[in-house]
Amino acid sequence: MGVELEYGEVSAVDCLTCRIRVRLDDRDGVESYWLNVPQRNTQGTQCRPLMPELGEQVAVLLDADGVGGVYLGGIYSTVEPPPVIDENTDYVRFKDGTVITYDQVASEMSLNCVGAILLKCARNLTVESGEPVVVKAPSAILDIPQVALIGNLQVNGNINATGTIMDIGGNSSNHNH
Repeated sequence: MGVELEYGEVSAVDCLTCRIRVRLDDRDGVESYWLNVPQRNTQGTQCRPLMPELGEQVAVLLDADGVGGVYLGGIYSTVEPPPVIDENTDYVRFKDGTVITYDQVASEMSLNCVGAILLKCARNLTVESGEPVVVKAPSAILDIPQVALIGNLQVNGNINATGTIMDIGGNSSNHNH
């Protein structure tokens, strides 16, 4: 009993069981039975199943009677070419337009998120950079009970403060001499 490589379009997706159905090009559009979608890890380290999307062009391996089989992967075409062809760049584009890229030659990673980013950790968070760090935003709020600044502080603009501003000698900037 042989197996056949076939091509088609994903017609149904079942994320719970990690299976798909495919409308088969070489069988006049007949829909396959449910086909397993292999995953990278299924025990210990796990992640959300990577599933093809409805309408995606795919390759499948089917047994001779077309009943059993397995999904092999999506297929790019001239109508839907790969978004990036540089072999040194890893690239992920999500449906909403968010893009993550990593350029191995420049050693540069980029995250361009169309929405919000939330970074949470239960313990310490350390950011280290070998070069200056630049943060650009219309405004910023630091909701921190205490801040220790080690080094010099340069302010190019006004300082508006509530409360008392004291130097290390206990002198306030709003006293008379």
